[in-house]
Amino acid sequence: MEIGEGCYLMLNVTARLELMSKILDTLKAVVEDAKFEFKENSLHIRVVDPSHVAMIQMDIDSAAFDTWELDETEIAFEIDMVRDLVGLGSEDEMLNLRADEGSGMLQASLGNVEGEFRTIDPSTITARALPPLDPKCKVHLSGPDFIRILSAAALGGDLVTFGIGEDHFKVSANNTNNNIQVDFHKDNLQLFEFDKASHSQYSLSYLQPLKKVVGRVETLEIGFGENYPLALNFTFYDGAVEVQYFLAPRIEGDF
Repeated sequence: MEIGEGCYLMLNVTARLELMSKILDTLKAVVEDAKFEFKENSLHIRVVDPSHVAMIQMDIDSAAFDTWELDETEIAFEIDMVRDLVGLGSEDEMLNLRADEGSGMLQASLGNVEGEFRTIDPSTITARALPPLDPKCKVHLSGPDFIRILSAAALGGDLVTFGIGEDHFKVSANNTNNNIQVDFHKDNLQLFEFDKASHSQYSLSYLQPLKKVVGRVETLEIGFGENYPLALNFTFYDGAVEVQYFLAPRIEGDF
């Protein structure tokens, strides 16, 4: 988009803060920096934490944005730069993001607040493809139920165990002083599937940040197995945002 002599606007998108804050909060659970791949009809983001313990893939339909004018491009930046600006507004306010070709800067507007942030070379941020996981244990529950699980588990320590068998899905956490357990009967779950009784343990610190995101999620899928990676799948913003979250298990040799 030509906007003046020698100046070419390659990105101009606008979205409600409700959408942008959840996107940024989700990514912040894993990384400090992220590469945003703006395509013709969608935004694609894939990140892996430095320890290769957690991975997130997000696909956002362009229909979720109020303005979507761009050439297909990749822009990388420090998440907190934009996240802090988003924190100045309310859910219904609009955030506009713009980038000129070759400028190396991301311009952001929120009402009467203007920001300009240095971007990162996208080639320096790489994330491997999602692993071909096929968890045999799956349950569906609501976002608020998942928040309750994480909040309860935090009372028991830094690790959380997901277990399934017979008629129950159980989540537990314990330390020398506390033993916490959350028990769901299969009749109280939207989906309850497993091939054999299984359990797996995960680091709670990678999951706690998701509490900011899933509060309005109607259906969250939890997939796992015996000492198997955790796979979380959910959507938000009326299904316009699809999230896949993978977390490696903590096994005995990791302690």
